[in-house]
Amino acid sequence: MATYYNFTGYQGDYIQLSLNVVSSSGTPISFSGYDVRGQVRATYGSSGVLLDLNPTINLYSGNASSININSYISQDIPVGEFVYDIERFPSGIPTGDSIKLIRGKFSILPEVTR
Repeated sequence: MATYYNFTGYQGDYIQLSLNVVSSSGTPISFSGYDVRGQVRATYGSSGVLLDLNPTINLYSGNASSININSYISQDIPVGEFVYDIERFPSGIPTGDSIKLIRGKFSILPEVTR
């Protein structure tokens, strides 16, 4: 079951998040043989991607200590409240069984200084 985390950022800002990924018992989740992906969309049923989060895994002995998200939020992303998730899937099989790791609201506030 995915953890819920709501994120708030500003239009045009640089996002850098490190997320520790552990099981409900507190042990690191294994990412050996897996990749991750994540996207922001307007709604859960939307076909268009507002932002590809490009998550990467930090591996230590086959377990992940964290997932890093390094993305630029384009000036073109509208101000509003959206949805996102990050999931794990078998390496090389993007249509394979995926597990949602984290999901929530992704809010973008307007910037003042441009």
